[in-house]
Amino acid sequence: MTERPLRVIVDERERNSGVPIFLKNFGVRVEYRMLDVADYVVSRECAVERKQERDFLKSLYSGRLFDQAYRLSEHYSRPVLIVEGHLPLTIKETAKPRAFWGTLTAITFMYGINIFFTPDTEQTAQLILSLTKRKTQTKPPKGPFIQRKPKADELEKMQIQLVASLPRIGPKLAVRILQQFKTVRKVFSASAAELATVDGIGRAKAEKVVKTLDAPFQPDRYKGKQMILGET
Repeated sequence: MTERPLRVIVDERERNSGVPIFLKNFGVRVEYRMLDVADYVVSRECAVERKQERDFLKSLYSGRLFDQAYRLSEHYSRPVLIVEGHLPLTIKETAKPRAFWGTLTAITFMYGINIFFTPDTEQTAQLILSLTKRKTQTKPPKGPFIQRKPKADELEKMQIQLVASLPRIGPKLAVRILQQFKTVRKVFSASAAELATVDGIGRAKAEKVVKTLDAPFQPDRYKGKQMILGET
């Protein structure tokens, strides 16, 4: 039985990025389409959005990343975001790195986006190749293309949900906050003093929100205690 070749559907706008060339050199069959969601479709379940570091930060601070993350997770159960470049150096140049980490954790937890960082296009292609091998399809994918774009009320609900997920902030208060700050990005980058100006928040609640956004993630806290051999 002949083994089916690895196959990736690539958005036309990625044709000259350099990644498809590497994929072809790796033996992957590349098919170009105009995609409304994602840049690379690996399988029915998995699709990849690729962003270079500058574009990633720009879309993150503008709030556009929230919309893209929402649509990606809406259509694929295993959405992947690849950020390409030397991001740690770029973050140091930003005025508010806190907003970066706050937004990054938000899209991870809210939408289940799997985020990977690669230094260049070749490593990006290597990662996509690994995803393709892991999700090898037994038959051609059906319907990997988005049928509709999110309506305005869907985006509004998403924005409210993101802000309402902050500690001690409910949906009604989230609406009030968004009405004052206008965008989710501005909410996540606001200081405690700025948040406290919203009716119903207060200084203590505002400091709790900022403390949560600034707190470093500690994965060791979630690791179970390993049993010692012979321990009961």
